[in-house]
Amino acid sequence: MIEKLPVPQALVRFYSRRAQKYRGLERQIEGARLSMTTQRLLAISLFYSSLTFLTISAAEIVLGYLHRETILILAEEVGLRLLDLISRLGVRMDSYFLESLAVRLYSYGNLKVGLFVITLSCLVATLLIAGIVRMLILAYPEIVCSRRRGEIDVYLPHAVNMMYGMASGGISAYDMVKAVAEAKFMFGELSREFETMVNLVELFDDDLITAMNYVRETTPSEELSSFLDDLMFILKGGGNLSSYFASKSRDLLQKEEVSYSGYLEFLSLLTETYLSVFILFPLFLLIILVVMKVTGENFLRAYLYALYVALPVSGVFFVYLIKSSLPVAPAKLVKVRLGEERIQVRVGDVETAFRIRKFRRALRKAAKVMLSPFRSEIYVIDLRVIFAYVLIFSAISSYLAYELSPKLLFPVAASSFALPLIAFFEVRERKTRKMESRIPEIFRELALLNEAGLTIIESLKILSNLDFGELTRELRIVRSRMEWGEPVARAFRLMEERVRSEIMAKVIPVSVKVLEVSPTFKDAFHTVSHFAEAEVMLRERIRSGMFLYVIIIYMSILVFLVVVYVLIHNMFSALNLSSNQHVAFVNVPLLKDVFYRVAILVSLISGIIAGVIGNGKVLSGLKHSYFFLMATYFVFTYLLH
Repeated sequence: MIEKLPVPQALVRFYSRRAQKYRGLERQIEGARLSMTTQRLLAISLFYSSLTFLTISAAEIVLGYLHRETILILAEEVGLRLLDLISRLGVRMDSYFLESLAVRLYSYGNLKVGLFVITLSCLVATLLIAGIVRMLILAYPEIVCSRRRGEIDVYLPHAVNMMYGMASGGISAYDMVKAVAEAKFMFGELSREFETMVNLVELFDDDLITAMNYVRETTPSEELSSFLDDLMFILKGGGNLSSYFASKSRDLLQKEEVSYSGYLEFLSLLTETYLSVFILFPLFLLIILVVMKVTGENFLRAYLYALYVALPVSGVFFVYLIKSSLPVAPAKLVKVRLGEERIQVRVGDVETAFRIRKFRRALRKAAKVMLSPFRSEIYVIDLRVIFAYVLIFSAISSYLAYELSPKLLFPVAASSFALPLIAFFEVRERKTRKMESRIPEIFRELALLNEAGLTIIESLKILSNLDFGELTRELRIVRSRMEWGEPVARAFRLMEERVRSEIMAKVIPVSVKVLEVSPTFKDAFHTVSHFAEAEVMLRERIRSGMFLYVIIIYMSILVFLVVVYVLIHNMFSALNLSSNQHVAFVNVPLLKDVFYRVAILVSLISGIIAGVIGNGKVLSGLKHSYFFLMATYFVFTYLLH
């Protein structure tokens, strides 16, 4: 973080006298919630840009001394070319100034002119880099503000839903603000804005209206500013908070609908760009190189190395772009760490010594973890344990396949590693989606039972005897924990940790907060039910809308393989060559190897992109990558052998 960088205090004091000139920068620092002053940021920018300049200059001097002979040869060449260029320009343009300048420079000699040009170029480049460093440091608050603005706007509708649920349960406005501030794992940067209000109230004795007004004026989000403006008006006028949150929630959900439509259009453009640039372009460029007879081994190897760098980097960029622009607020699934109460009892005056067998305890713990896939539900299993089993199985299968036939190594190794993971991911994902689809129904039933006068434990007893699929088991676990004296908050949070669903991670904190402060929860649970239902429907809508783009990627990969097959097969036929013969301008085995490597790389990355587009998760792309890789292997091994 830039605010933690050390800087001389003399520079900070120097800028303290000039702080009035940087009001805009001060507002950006406030909006970014950076723990630093404007003077300190200016001092950091000047100090580290100067340090960059001195460091690069020293490095240039050291390199110039170590490679002085090479520098002198280069200076001779640069000086000669520059003088010749000036002379030719002077003659062509009939310029007396250029001709006299060339004569004057010739008197200094090629070496001195070249050294001057190299030194001046290095100085300009160093100054440019130092200036870029200063600009980036000064632009850091604006970059943070832009990131925070997008995150706040994404999380705000869900925070309003949470506040609506708490307002329905009779919670005060300040308690709602504090609840959002404490839910950092849910609302990210939005919680920091609400935490600022809490700090102003508790540390500086401001009233809630004053704290809201400060955040409204300094927040980078216009949506949050408008929300706080209306909320302050409601609080001053004594209006109904529940009605306000209900209307605001509907407005924000409508805006989310618009953002979903815009996201699908953006995804369409992004998919077309990816298809044209990163699937079709490598193939067309390779075809052009073949047609133009640019098929030297060194050139093709350089082409491959460039793709090895460009395609993975572009794939990571596209994954980040798709996931960061997804208009669904991701919930951070955190592990619950609630302390146990300890009771010390003295049973006698005789002290007995004992020894803890650490090795045996660690062995039992490792055995428990490794045997968890055979004893637990699939949505509870640790992914690292599955990877360990899959790696062992894949290693054994690969060794046996290699002993039988080396040609079987690739398909067997890929299948033995990918297929178990694909089966695990797909089954877990389907079970999780089924559980998420039943969440609205469960909270709706809880609200109705509370409206009939039942407590939360009595309601859970009834629901645990009904059929809610996989969630029935979890409801029974929650009921059992409560019957044995487990606090309600802990029992629900442990269920959230076990299920590991993003929707569950959003609705459980709201429910827990309502159960802690309100004797009735029917209104809040009705709100939670509506929110969960809207979340499930919107996710299904995005998933169904993205399915078309996954089909487009499949078609593009198949077209890619068909074109490669036709090109190589026709090349063999036209040249009437076997695989071990050569032509002066075409190295067919080399071209086949290059096509194969390009197809493998494109298939692997395209599968990951298809998974992110289709389900928003990188692991979901494993099945697509496996299918593309097997299709590529089949084409090049059996059709083009």
